Amino acid sequence: MAARGVDSATHPGGVIMNQVLLDLLACPTCQGTLHREHHPSSNQEHVTCGTCQVRAPIIQGIPRFVSSDGYAQSFSDEWQRFHRTQLDSANGSTRSAQRLQQSLAFPLTALEGKVILDAGCGMGRFAEVAARYGATVIGVDLSYAIDVAAANLASWPQAHFVQANLQQPPFRPGTFDLIYSLGVLHHTPDPPASFAALVPLLKPGGTISITVYSRYNKIYVASTTWWRRLTTRLPRPWVYALSHLAIPLYHLYRLPLIGAVGKAVWPISLEPDPVWRVLDTFDCYTPTYQFYYTHPEVYRWFQAAGLTDIGVLESAISFIGTRRS
Repeated sequence: MAARGVDSATHPGGVIMNQVLLDLLACPTCQGTLHREHHPSSNQEHVTCGTCQVRAPIIQGIPRFVSSDGYAQSFSDEWQRFHRTQLDSANGSTRSAQRLQQSLAFPLTALEGKVILDAGCGMGRFAEVAARYGATVIGVDLSYAIDVAAANLASWPQAHFVQANLQQPPFRPGTFDLIYSLGVLHHTPDPPASFAALVPLLKPGGTISITVYSRYNKIYVASTTWWRRLTTRLPRPWVYALSHLAIPLYHLYRLPLIGAVGKAVWPISLEPDPVWRVLDTFDCYTPTYQFYYTHPEVYRWFQAAGLTDIGVLESAISFIGTRRS
């Protein structure tokens, strides 16, 4: 589908801060209206709350509501290393489109004209799909993957990006037709609180879809948890190098007896694509936080948020629900 144009304003230094995005933003502290400010002396721009004096710099066209990537440093590293691996337009597949479709209760063609929040957008694999199907998509991420996503989707003017904490999302309540967060919330310090912070951003009748890690495979959870006590303390380049062992081990792990033992002792990704395999293995062993859940636990999140039409989806622990009209 063709990209659609949007109104924008240009920073004197040439960086674009989109007016459509500004109209969706609100102060993450008090929900007050944000205003754009230009400072001629420094040739910089900020968005500023007139009520509580929150100031967020606009850097490379991206409002930054955090001063660093905090606990998400591993993802800044990961998505700079694998900046286009999972992007459908780069790998020639439809895997990201298929994965997003699995998380929705309607066809992707219904995304056209919708305003969507990609909560934890990483390098933009799903944002690209949403933009391609005609949505206005806002990607938010704590990590510097936000810059990778903005570069990957530079040709889609209806895709906008914000660096912020999911527990303090800087958006107006009742803004989004759809929020999805696929494989993200379990990497935040308090996943139930992160989820609860997203729900008020939905329009009445809007939909939220999430996927988190499953706790049902007790051997896998115990093994990865044990190894992560070590790997989260190692320099990430070391873990990146060790993750390449997944390339040859994949063939051993496909053997019945050796595979069963190997997956219990040191789980690795069993993705057929070797680069994707290294990515997923690195992704498992480097994040600061990594929680696992059961269906009843996550179902209670949706109940507590007052969501209706709660549905269970196929991938890992996946749910979809609707905000009451």
